[in-house]
Amino acid sequence: MLYLLLAVTCSVAVAVIITYAHRKNLPTFSLFATNYVIATAASAIGSGGSTRIFAEPAELGLSMVLGVFFIGCFWLMMKTIEKLGMVIPVTLMRLSAVLPTAGSILLYAEVPTAMQVAGILLAFFALPLASPKPLTRASLRPLLEGGFGWGLLLFVSFGLTEFLFKFQKEVLPMDNPSDMLQVVFGTAMIIGVAAALRKRERLSLHLLAAGTVLGVVNMYSARFFILALRELPGMVLFPANGIGVIMLSAVAATVIWKERLNTRNYIYLACAALALILIA
Repeated sequence: MLYLLLAVTCSVAVAVIITYAHRKNLPTFSLFATNYVIATAASAIGSGGSTRIFAEPAELGLSMVLGVFFIGCFWLMMKTIEKLGMVIPVTLMRLSAVLPTAGSILLYAEVPTAMQVAGILLAFFALPLASPKPLTRASLRPLLEGGFGWGLLLFVSFGLTEFLFKFQKEVLPMDNPSDMLQVVFGTAMIIGVAAALRKRERLSLHLLAAGTVLGVVNMYSARFFILALRELPGMVLFPANGIGVIMLSAVAATVIWKERLNTRNYIYLACAALALILIA
């Protein structure tokens, strides 16, 4: 459970840094490009300079695909928020954990207990309560009137990205996660730098500092997630990770950004805590 706790903490730290950068109006693409440069360098250091993965076509190919998905999910998130607003995309990203959870159960014969099934169902059915505003007919209208494709792409992409880590663990296990992450982040870095150059966004010391911190935390978030997947079955890890991120994010938003939770949010936190107990 230690690696899961560390993965959740780093994921929330990533969200805090991105929120800080948004509030400071730092250029988005340059921030993410810097982040991927640092994450790639940190992963290469973590691998001890190993180039073993470059001689393994299957591992190299999967890592490159993950890198494309990493930055692709970021782009999809921005486009979907642009098309649908904030509430629906955030809900879809959280609900996407149902895909790797189902994949772990159906494809890798992970058998949940009755209590774990109850916890998983509670976690997913309570998710709409975690959104800042309730899902109403008005908030769903953009999805139903033309944004369905973007929402579906976001849902599938986030879910598939997480499931690919499960696939890697079962089919292409690696001793050192950094061997793979240097290629994952390196691929995302190439695409991110190209996008930043195309946007002609300016660099600043403030942006470079934020991007550097984001890159280190982002790398450790992925590393701890992979290590947690070695210790826990996917049917436990994926929903527990999602619940943990939401719960700790709520605490961070309240303490750091002074955001207020409503009654629905508190009900969700109670449901999430119960779901965690049932799943674990």
